[in-house]
Amino acid sequence: MKTETKDNYFEAIRGICIILVVLIHIQNGSAYKELVAYPFNRSFWLILRQFINFPVAVFVFLTAYFTNITKVNDKPKVYFTSRGKRLLIPFLVWSIFYSAITIAKVGLKGSILKVLIKIMVGQAAAPLYYIVVLMQLVLITPILIKCVSNKYLNLMTFCITPIYLVMVYVYTYLTKQQLPLYGTIFPAWLIFYYLGLYIKINGFASPKKEKASSHAILLVLGALVLSLIEGYILLHSEMTMAFASSQIKASSFIYALSIINLILVLKAKDVKIKEGFIKKDGIITKIGNYSYGIFYVHLFWLVIIEKLTEHIPYIHSILPIYELIQISITLALSILTIIATRKIIGKKQASKYFGF
Repeated sequence: MKTETKDNYFEAIRGICIILVVLIHIQNGSAYKELVAYPFNRSFWLILRQFINFPVAVFVFLTAYFTNITKVNDKPKVYFTSRGKRLLIPFLVWSIFYSAITIAKVGLKGSILKVLIKIMVGQAAAPLYYIVVLMQLVLITPILIKCVSNKYLNLMTFCITPIYLVMVYVYTYLTKQQLPLYGTIFPAWLIFYYLGLYIKINGFASPKKEKASSHAILLVLGALVLSLIEGYILLHSEMTMAFASSQIKASSFIYALSIINLILVLKAKDVKIKEGFIKKDGIITKIGNYSYGIFYVHLFWLVIIEKLTEHIPYIHSILPIYELIQISITLALSILTIIATRKIIGKKQASKYFGF
């Protein structure tokens, strides 16, 4: 592959992942529990979630995979400053924005201190926990890089997330509730970030078998079946619906790792993916280019769409159709918002303050 094509390939991967992130945040099936249409809509949603439970893990992996190791080692202050600005400024701007919307809708519940704490832990809006996770991982990146070169520390680091996952299962089983902030603290996602650093430093062993791509796809399908089975087992074991559909469970992590493996295998094997998928002006690649901005702004448009459609008869009755409407309009309006903002205040300022 040419260098540009490689870049476009990963931008397309980002495009797919951000579409799935938006899909995760649109109308969910738990809202249909008491409705006549509940059996189909709720089951459809639970199954759909198992299919799309990998974008955050892939984003975390790619963040580490594209880390400038030399800069981290030689100029850590420069690394922390550049990454800090890129993450912290838009995070604060959007946290304040979404907090203001919440206060306008339901009033100030509690003190200003409570609002500030919610902002700090990424609870001002559903997606913002991810930035809190990244900030934690960025801070420990120099330590993680050193762990890669030490046999025992390397093994211990890879074990942190599985051990944490066991703790999550035990807590959820005993309390029938989810562990507070269980997806916000870095051990939940460390395995994907560390894997990205490990492969960045050591490289990815290019599969030599001709059927490596087929085997990688079969691995993904097997992991997906496992995720579907576990989802229903958890639900019938009186675990929460949120946990049964969560990205943070054993089978979802195996599925995400298999997706990452497939991404790397396809890249290493130079598989001829359809040109329209990875070319510079392809729609998926363009969405990938806008992914960071879409991440921040999409929830605003979802709130608006939900408000505008709440009194339209039957529109919510069939969840797949309503989700299709939501995601299409949300992506279009999010991209238009990014383009308009860039034109009004300039691309540099839009990127600095809004992540656009």
